Amino acid sequence: MTDMQTDWRYSEDRMCLRQDAFLLLREEYFKLKTIKYLYEFCDHWVSQGNQTTQGIQEAFKKYLDDTIKGPSKTGEAST
Repeated sequence: MTDMQTDWRYSEDRMCLRQDAFLLLREEYFKLKTIKYLYEFCDHWVSQGNQTTQGIQEAFKKYLDDTIKGPSKTGEAST
């Protein structure tokens, strides 16, 4: 058996969840040229043990902000 056959992250249920996550998010974000981040985030979402897509849109917005702009630093004045 290969790693993908024994790794829970690649079970049929998890692959379906990746698909659901991608389809849900692509409606809003596909046109923003964030497709690379969308694929990465969906893999990350499933790999972190999430069982559903509940809360995924807010999490993806934060992921984009942290990935593209860098994590926000609290306590710094905005310009």
